[in-house]
Amino acid sequence: MSKQNTQLTTFTLPVSEASSTSDGGRLLKKYLFHWPLFVLCAIVALVGAYFYVQNTQPVYPIVATLEFKSPVSSEGGTVINKNGTEQQLDPINTPVIVENEIEVMQSKKLMYQVVNDLQLWVSYVNKKTATDVELYKNSPVKFNFSKQNGAIDAKGIKLLITIKDANSFVLKDKEAGDKSYKFSTVINGDFGTWFLTPTSYINDYIGSEMLITVQDPDLVSDNYQSKVKVELENKDAPFVNLSTSDIIPARGKDILNSLMSLYQKDALLSKGKDAQSTLNFINSRLDSINKGLNIAEIDIQQYKSSQGMTDITSQAQGFRDIRQANIKASNDVKIQLGIIEGLAKWVNSGSAEKLPATSAYLQDPSLMGLYDKLAALQVQRAQLLATTPETNPLFEPLNEQIATLREAFKEKIAATKASLLATQKQMESFDSGLIGSLKKIPDQDRKYNSMKREQESKERIYTFLLEKREQVALRYASSVSDSEVVDDAHANKAKWPKPAIIYPLALIIGLAAGAGILYGRESLNERILVRRQIEDKVNVPVLGELSYQESTTPIVVTEGRGKFAIGEQFRVLRTNLFHLHGNNDPGRVTLFTSSIGGEGKSFVSSNLAVTLAYAKRKTILLEMDLRKPKISGVFDLSPDHPGISDFLAEKATDLDKLIQKTAIEDLDVLGCGPILPNPSELLEKETLDNLINMLKERYDDIIIDSPPIHLVTDALIIARTAHATLYMVRQGYTHKDELEFINEIDASKRLPKYSLVFNGVRRDKFGYGYGYSYGYNNSYYNSYAEKEKESFGEQFGRFLKRF
Repeated sequence: MSKQNTQLTTFTLPVSEASSTSDGGRLLKKYLFHWPLFVLCAIVALVGAYFYVQNTQPVYPIVATLEFKSPVSSEGGTVINKNGTEQQLDPINTPVIVENEIEVMQSKKLMYQVVNDLQLWVSYVNKKTATDVELYKNSPVKFNFSKQNGAIDAKGIKLLITIKDANSFVLKDKEAGDKSYKFSTVINGDFGTWFLTPTSYINDYIGSEMLITVQDPDLVSDNYQSKVKVELENKDAPFVNLSTSDIIPARGKDILNSLMSLYQKDALLSKGKDAQSTLNFINSRLDSINKGLNIAEIDIQQYKSSQGMTDITSQAQGFRDIRQANIKASNDVKIQLGIIEGLAKWVNSGSAEKLPATSAYLQDPSLMGLYDKLAALQVQRAQLLATTPETNPLFEPLNEQIATLREAFKEKIAATKASLLATQKQMESFDSGLIGSLKKIPDQDRKYNSMKREQESKERIYTFLLEKREQVALRYASSVSDSEVVDDAHANKAKWPKPAIIYPLALIIGLAAGAGILYGRESLNERILVRRQIEDKVNVPVLGELSYQESTTPIVVTEGRGKFAIGEQFRVLRTNLFHLHGNNDPGRVTLFTSSIGGEGKSFVSSNLAVTLAYAKRKTILLEMDLRKPKISGVFDLSPDHPGISDFLAEKATDLDKLIQKTAIEDLDVLGCGPILPNPSELLEKETLDNLINMLKERYDDIIIDSPPIHLVTDALIIARTAHATLYMVRQGYTHKDELEFINEIDASKRLPKYSLVFNGVRRDKFGYGYGYSYGYNNSYYNSYAEKEKESFGEQFGRFLKRF
């Protein structure tokens, strides 16, 4: 029979509304059942929260604001200037890169100085109060080091003192014993020499016990450094917010104020160092450039002297003018030479022709005189020749004069030609010199310009550095901090502890702890607690549930109005048994078994048999657990009476003598009889089949109480005679591992009409049943049960089970 069909044919009493609720609803109802546990956890959490709030010193947030007055950059730390060179040489008004300044303010160096300046490496705690109170500015004493021996370890140095009066104190030491000292007395210790001085608050603490803790300043600065946060308010405004937290507001304010003050002093000092470094650099450069400038000027002077240079442009123009004049003069000489050549040709030819007309071009006066005389004689001879024959003696003196002058003229022409040729050669040589000088001028000009540019460059740099030196010196003398404190450090309301947060949080934690306890208890429990665990793991249907019942008698079912609601549950099981068998015919055989002992086979089989008997069905209960029989004890029958073992061993065959009557009408019991050493062999005999067949003819229902199936095979042997099997699973007792075994039995089909009974269900212990409750505890079913007033002890015990 399938699980689904069994559920459809199973008759149940009207279920409560909880049976149809969601998993969340079932879980909520389960937790509501354990409300005392949640109340207890919540109370414990709230009480703990109360003591935490009362004994925790408030933590105050401390904030301050700083503004940067110089040009600010916050985009990747990049500053763009129009003149990068001038920016580099101006250490006073350099734009501020905010990210860099934030890192400086958060640096270990500044915090270490703050810790030393405020002496935060020493703490003072007043031990006389109910809770230890750390003192800051109102400490009655001050610790002073005379000489420190080495570094202080991470644990620090703890000094416990009691202030006797305004002049002395007692140093407590478990090993060396208590010693009294005067204030300002130098004390030798392992860590160095030290002394205490009283403050103005000493009279307020006379008789008080003080704990002085001396720590390594390096570790203390690390601690405070981690608490201080420096953040840019926004990228468009030059404001930086500083924040920290402290249980002593005055100390937190001093830390931030000192940090800002030290930062500004450090920034000014850094500016001064930068400015002095810049001035030193400028002076060194001025010296170097001045020397270079002097050398450049001397080089120019020497070059001009060596090249005979004054003004290259004027000098070049002069050279060009001289050459032009020389060229003109040379041309004139060439003309004179041409004329002289013509005259020399005439003279040398001995021609009586008239002299060439060149006297206007002759520049030598003596030559011109000879030319003019010779020309005049030629004119005279020509005139004479016109009237007188050439043979006339008149020509002789004239010809002699002409010949004489002609020879003189010839000599003069030769001398003049030689002079002109010499002059021409000189002019050509002079022109070559001028051309060479003109060719040298571009190179001289280039070299001169290069030297001049170098000299002018050095002069410009020299002038620039002189100006910058004056600027830097002036700004250094009047420099101020780039930052200004907008808001001094101030404390806001304590951020912790906040009762408005702590108490609700404690309540949530308490409730969560209660849920965690229940969840953990179930998670760690390896036993079956709820029906869902069965239905999720096995394919065998659950025929019914039976509540756990504390009773002095094993028979809890009574005729008529019962005392216990479990009686109604057995009646429901009786009805479900009808659907399991599919009929109410006589001779039905029902086998009861379980995985292990103690799961309630004997209890359930006995009470179900009683329920069947009350329904006027003739019923016999077989005590077939031949190893550990219990049925006879349930009905107060003699365990020594002959029974099943005698019949199977064929020691007795008369059933009438073996069957025992009970006090309940229509209910008989066939006891176990003597316990024999070989029960499995006896059960395998055909005698068992004969026994069951004989009982079928006499009884409507035959109930067989058999041994646990996981321990011995007896139940599997007996199963061949049964029509249906009820398998016991007990809440809080049956192990979850047994569910796999139940599946294996179901798969093997070795048990007929296999169904489960969830026994011993305790809703008051496990909060079980929400969603599966058959309403056994509601008023409808309780009307069948006699109400018995519980004692206070029983009520209190039932209440405790809700935990």
